[in-house]
Amino acid sequence: MPFSTASHASLAAYANAGNSLILEHILDTDGWLETLRDLLADHDVFFVAVHCPLDVLIEREKRRGDRPAGSARRDYETIHAGKVYDLELDTGEGIDANVERLLAAWRTGARSSSFR
Repeated sequence: MPFSTASHASLAAYANAGNSLILEHILDTDGWLETLRDLLADHDVFFVAVHCPLDVLIEREKRRGDRPAGSARRDYETIHAGKVYDLELDTGEGIDANVERLLAAWRTGARSSSFR
């Protein structure tokens, strides 16, 4: 079984056992969003996009040294394509502002993302 399949199944198992989860996951592989949507269909999923300026991503890519050159730009241009989020945040707005926005949006209970 591929690691991603097992990892996704374990997330569903945690949620099905009554645990609340906060998950950071880059859905960069075809089918992962649909798999998670199916596995978590019985749970309240609040789907949030986190955006970061391209120049910051490119600098991080260089500093890490373990990423193929150009992968930051490729991800920046494609990672959010076709996905609908309950909330979109921008790292340039700062942590405090983003936390406030996230909590306020989550508390409304409104959900209209790709998970619905």
